[in-house]
Amino acid sequence: MDETALARVRIILVSPAGALNVGAVARAMMNMGLRHLVLVNPQCDFLGEDARKMAVHAADILENTQTVATLPEALTGCTRACATTTRSRAIATMIITYEPP
Repeated sequence: MDETALARVRIILVSPAGALNVGAVARAMMNMGLRHLVLVNPQCDFLGEDARKMAVHAADILENTQTVATLPEALTGCTRACATTTRSRAIATMIITYEPP
């Protein structure tokens, strides 16, 4: 994936409760060449010491993080979205496969 394609990737965290986790996500993003982090209704200080401690050299990702109130706001302009969770859900899961041209 070229840098132009990576610039279009948006990582969205919904109601993140742990600053350490947000910092770790920023660090992983930096390692993978991703730069656009969006937090929906953050429940932690994502610019605080704990987040920065985990982010290591990705503090600029934290500083440029966009915050929004709702998931639809975070998804504005997206053409494709993928979601993951560790929680069990009663909602039926629709799986869509994509085959590149």
